[in-house]
Amino acid sequence: MKFQGTLFNLMWLFLLFGLCGCATHQISHGIPNLAQVEPGVWRGGQPDSEGWEYLKSLGIKRDIKLNTSHEASDSLAISNGMQIIYLPINLEQMTIGKPDTNKLDSAIAALGSGTFVHCEHGQDRTGLIVGAYRVKVEHWTKKQAYQEMLSHGFHPMLRGLCWSLEEDVP
Repeated sequence: MKFQGTLFNLMWLFLLFGLCGCATHQISHGIPNLAQVEPGVWRGGQPDSEGWEYLKSLGIKRDIKLNTSHEASDSLAISNGMQIIYLPINLEQMTIGKPDTNKLDSAIAALGSGTFVHCEHGQDRTGLIVGAYRVKVEHWTKKQAYQEMLSHGFHPMLRGLCWSLEEDVP
């Protein structure tokens, strides 16, 4: 039994190190994978101090944080007067489970003018939320949304995120 637990932990470590190697290096204004979703709505990875200042200059007032608190702090967003909407999606939910549908719906509902949505790299969790938004609000097909997710660096091996788009987004 102890061997199975060790094997399981090694599998998680392998997956984590594999994903870290896939991280993007494209940074604009202190934000990885920064892109405009629509006027007033932006997506990306975890901003640095320059990034938070840039988002403030864009009129961002709301920050949808999808990464966990131990991955990074959004205290600079707070000091720049932004409201934090904390809807973390953890590793288990990304891989062998699925994100909670209430979090998915809450993130989609919060997207609107003056909003920045992000995770650590701006690829996977952010891709899911923007993809679901495209389908539910903008009436894109799931195929179109998935193609956009891939174009921003989404990793299809994160089955929980794929299942969420397939099963939880009408």
